[in-house]
Amino acid sequence: MRGSFVWGALWASILIFLLSLAPSQESFDEYIRRELGGFKREKEEYRKYLEEVNKEFEEYKRIVREEFKRFKKELGAYWDEPEVSTRKKWVQYSDDLKVKRVFDFEKEELRIEIIAKDKVSLKTIKRHIDSFAKETMRDAFVKDRFLKRVERRLRIKSKHIRFSKVPDRPVIGSLIQEDPSELLKRGNFTTVKNSKGYTVNRFKVKIPPKRILKKAKELKPIVRRESSKWNLPQELIFAVIHTESYFNPFATSYVPAYGLMQIVPRYAGREVSKFLWGRPVLLSPSYLYNPENNIVIGSAYLYLLYSKYFSGVRDPQSRLYMSIAAYNTGPGNVARALTGTRNLEKAKRVANSLNPRDVYRILLRNLPYAETRDYLRKVSSRMTVYKNL
Repeated sequence: MRGSFVWGALWASILIFLLSLAPSQESFDEYIRRELGGFKREKEEYRKYLEEVNKEFEEYKRIVREEFKRFKKELGAYWDEPEVSTRKKWVQYSDDLKVKRVFDFEKEELRIEIIAKDKVSLKTIKRHIDSFAKETMRDAFVKDRFLKRVERRLRIKSKHIRFSKVPDRPVIGSLIQEDPSELLKRGNFTTVKNSKGYTVNRFKVKIPPKRILKKAKELKPIVRRESSKWNLPQELIFAVIHTESYFNPFATSYVPAYGLMQIVPRYAGREVSKFLWGRPVLLSPSYLYNPENNIVIGSAYLYLLYSKYFSGVRDPQSRLYMSIAAYNTGPGNVARALTGTRNLEKAKRVANSLNPRDVYRILLRNLPYAETRDYLRKVSSRMTVYKNL
């Protein structure tokens, strides 16, 4: 009897256990269905999100194009050849557009041009030199009617975009160490009539060479931090900044691309924002004219090129050459230079069959654009300049 009781109790326990599993199994199936449904919804939501971001970037480009055309038309009312900021040149106008102040970071040249009825005094020129040297990035951004209009329209039109405060630090202050009176003595002053009938007073002066290294030293704490974070050579980041903008914090390309490392919002900006924040977003001019933000984004993009796109390339020097070229032209064009196709895996295999010198030589021969070939040469050679900064 005792044995029968024990066996009976055991079977009862098993039955209770099995009965208890049934609702659990049903709940598990429901859980799986719910999770799959949620995954599909998330996937669809993300697809719609990407569509919105792409649509907003097309609007972004349209806004830049329209405002650039509008700005040049306004300048054309006073100036024969409307001059605008570029990657290596910062151009600033007064509110009435009749005063133009230019600093060329590549040529290391300062220029002041003033439209007036007659010849202006050297005292006036001196005043503009002094205020130009003290101009902060924040004030310069607020005064720039093109940038101000673009930023305002982006705030209205874009949901998936990041803005930032532009820092309150001098744009060119460390590059102009002389008293304005000394610059006046060394510079060249001319007066001409333009085709609009205006008198243009022009002052131009060269800044002592190699002042560019001062700008590099100002950025060293940020560059050192980012190079350490991503395990990149510090000299690589400096060499890219030098080649992209000559350390011009207001470097502008109407692609559009902005700032020290010339970040294109659609490509590097979107790729890096997805990597850093989980979802791609657009980056506004104000965000990218903040030097710290710009270097963070540019350094992370170099990391992605080196450690993701070309991760299978065994030789670090070959991988470096490919990453430098890709920063300018994209990974697909680097693959094409090595293989004739945009297949990255095939490009990695080809690179692994060559020594770094041959990879460099083939890239210089086959990269599709002269600009990229020149870019690879310049960044590679400039890295030695910043090795011991």
